[in-house]
Parts: sequence; C-alpha cells; structure tokens
Amino acid sequence: MITELLQEEKAFTKSDGFKKAKILSKEIVAVTGLDIFRNTRKSDYIEARAIFNFILYNSIGLSLHKIATFYRIHNKNMDHATVLHSLKNFDVYRRFSKNVNEWLEKLEATELGDSSKRALMSQFVTFLEEDRLDNAYNFLKDLYYQQEEEFKHSQQKVKN
Repeated sequence: MITELLQEEKAFTKSDGFKKAKILSKEIVAVTGLDIFRNTRKSDYIEARAIFNFILYNSIGLSLHKIATFYRIHNKNMDHATVLHSLKNFDVYRRFSKNVNEWLEKLEATELGDSSKRALMSQFVTFLEEDRLDNAYNFLKDLYYQQEEEFKHSQQKVKN
C-alpha cells in the first residue's frame, strides 16, 4: 500500500498538473507573502490555501486527491476532505476577508491570470440574482457572437 502511494506521488510529480501547481504555489507565496505549506490554522494561511485550491480545482482541473497529494509532497498535512472544505468555504472567504479579493486581483496580473479569471467568473455567476444573471448572460453572449463575427471576417480576408 505504501509503495503504491509512493509510486502514485512519483508519477504525479512528473505530470503537467503538478508543474502548473508548482508555478501557482510560487505565485500565491509571492502575492500573499505566506508559506501556504506551513502547518498553521491562522486565517490568512487558510484563505491563501483556499485561493490555491480554488484555482487548482476549477482552472487547472486537479482532483481533490491530487491537490492533497501536492500538499503532502510539500510536507503540509492535508487530505481530500480538507481540500473540499476549503473549496466549499471559498466564497465566504472571498466575500468577507479583507485580503482574498486583493490577492485575487494581484494574481490576475500574473501568468495564471486568465485561468483564475475564468474560474472566478464561474463563481460570480453562481451567486448572481436572477435578473442580474440574465444581464450577465446577454452581455457574454453578445461578446461571444461579436468575437465569432470578427473571426469569420478575418478568415474571409485570409481566403481573399
């Protein structure tokens, strides 16, 4: 059993998801000034880890198990249930923490900004009221169709 876990961890360390998680962890540390692998339950650390977990799960597509494995590889006690709890509480942290939104804005300026924006848009949409959801949908739909028209025109120019 232990041998299987070690082999699984070794295989994970060679994956693209692991490499992206490594880059993101460095970005999180740079933006927050906190070592997210430190074994502490101080709220700032919990919130920084929640951002990390949210982006890994929603943007990079790592499973709860793989996120927990990443922490364990970095000597942080973590299991999939703790990661899930963090994800479930992410919106609370985002709404009520003085730091989370500031850190998210700083992360948007990094190499991983686009992926975090996509994940956050999904999060924002989840909590919109019905009338605002319709407005957001129509706005995004218009942007999408505008982009499609621009693409069609550029393709026609290439043919001519």
